[in-house]
Amino acid sequence: MATESHEHETMIPGPLSSANIIHIWKIEDGVLLAYGTAAYTVLEATDDTYAPGCIYIKSLAAGSSIMYFNEGTKASPDFDQVTVA
Repeated sequence: MATESHEHETMIPGPLSSANIIHIWKIEDGVLLAYGTAAYTVLEATDDTYAPGCIYIKSLAAGSSIMYFNEGTKASPDFDQVTVA
């Protein structure tokens, strides 16, 4: 049973978005959640790092974001933009 509080006011914020891709959550199959200002093609050029199903959030200067999803494999990532219908 967990004894630590997981309330929002006790959470530590992550670093600001940068051209470096920041890995938030990593599992045995690779990085599952990441963010930054780099183009998604940078992630596609990196093999054996990003797990299938990885979500990449690209931060834009205007304060909005674009979300991408790895539909490829860890060896050959293929990030596509997520659209909401």
